[in-house]
Amino acid sequence: MNETNIKSAATSVQTQAERIVMSLRTLKPNPKQQKEELFALLYPVITELMDQGITQKAILAMLSKKGLKLHPARFKELLEHHAKKAVTSDLEDAA
Repeated sequence: MNETNIKSAATSVQTQAERIVMSLRTLKPNPKQQKEELFALLYPVITELMDQGITQKAILAMLSKKGLKLHPARFKELLEHHAKKAVTSDLEDAA
C-alpha cells in the first residue's frame, strides 16, 4: 500500500466514525430515564409543596397535566430515592 492509499483509508475510517458519532448523538434516553431525570429536577419544588400541605394527589394531577405521568407507587419510590440521595449528600457535605 502506498502513502496515498494509507491516508485515504485513514480518512475513510475517520469519516465513518464521524457519521456514527452523529447518529449516536440523535439517540434519546428511554421514557423511564427521561421521567426520572425530569422528576430529579422537580424534586425540590415537589417537596416544598408537600411541606406546605399540597397533597400527593394534587401534585400527581398537575404533573400528569404537564406531561409527567407517574403512578402513585412510582412517585413514592422516586420521592424516597431522592430523599435518601439528599441525606447522603448532606452527610458528605458535613464531613
